[in-house]
Amino acid sequence: MKNPHAVLILACTILLLSCNKQHDNDGIMCTTEYRMLTVSIKDPESKPVILSNYFVKKTSTGEIIDFATEDHFIDSVNRVQGIYFLCTDGMMGMTAKNGTDFEFHGILDSTEIVFQKYIIGNNRCHVELLAGKTAIVVGK
Repeated sequence: MKNPHAVLILACTILLLSCNKQHDNDGIMCTTEYRMLTVSIKDPESKPVILSNYFVKKTSTGEIIDFATEDHFIDSVNRVQGIYFLCTDGMMGMTAKNGTDFEFHGILDSTEIVFQKYIIGNNRCHVELLAGKTAIVVGK
């Protein structure tokens, strides 16, 4: 080898430059993953419940989040498994760091069969579930 120290320095430089992190204005480091908070809804036999409709409501403003219109394909794939979105990093601006109240409303054949309250916050990088059930059994 001509110069092992040069190779080591070059390798360290490449490693540091390839780090896949984002920095915000406050100097915190965030990963580039995209987080999605979900709730799983099953019947007593652990079979997925496929709701006719669902929505999430921000309690303080009454603002409705309709995830079915956000991405119909992903929503339809999740529904078959009984999985429904609560919040995503794309909605982080709707949350406060210490938590914001939301309500999940699940409708089956024009009847609301699921009503669950959640507190969703953020760590300035990603949304975080602070309170609320992530697995619900209906029809007990």
